Amino acid sequence: MNHYGQLALDHSRNHRPAAYSQISHPDEFFAEAGEEISAAITDTRDQILGPPRAGEDLESYRRRGYQALATAEEMVLADHFLFQPETTGEEDFDEDRDLADRYRLLYEINRLINQPL
Repeated sequence: MNHYGQLALDHSRNHRPAAYSQISHPDEFFAEAGEEISAAITDTRDQILGPPRAGEDLESYRRRGYQALATAEEMVLADHFLFQPETTGEEDFDEDRDLADRYRLLYEINRLINQPL
């Protein structure tokens, strides 16, 4: 199980106990979920990062890659169903929508900043 699978498993155990109890083989489930999350983060990072810019040296590209990875992790984990609060029907979902909107706005800002001139 990779880091993201372990993160999802720990989160589910602590914050989604009813949903966690419904999973018949948690180790297999979270190992697979971790691989899917990792792939989604990699894809999102690549979209944010894009190709090297004209005149950009390897070190600058590497630093932008780290920034893109951090942004991609935040975006994917914030939107992934395993990291959403367990619903009881009483929650106010406006806060969740506001947070998702803020992450999407940050993504767009980062994408615009990283566009070549």
